[in-house]
Amino acid sequence: AEKTKFTDGSKAVRADGKEGIGRKGGSSWTEQWLKFDNSYFKTVPDANADPELLKLSTDKTLFEDEGFKPFAEKFRDSEEEFFKSYAAAHKKLSELGSKFEPEGGIKI
Repeated sequence: AEKTKFTDGSKAVRADGKEGIGRKGGSSWTEQWLKFDNSYFKTVPDANADPELLKLSTDKTLFEDEGFKPFAEKFRDSEEEFFKSYAAAHKKLSELGSKFEPEGGIKI
């Protein structure tokens, strides 16, 4: 799709101002795809969510698999718990030597 209700059809702009690579359009997992929150975990199990939102079988598995389900439900029910778990995982990856590029992060 060139354009969807969630994307304007343009390609992402790189940090140097040039047009990025990739395809135009596409689908989003959440309605506010540039906002960092727990809405992904609310949208995936919601049968009444907008049908144009992306829901892959791997996404749905988070709420079906007995190992993942407690975490998916916890993150759905509490944005604070999602943020705490994300921060801990990000910190651990940093301490283990993971390199995040670009070094200053991505600015939108």
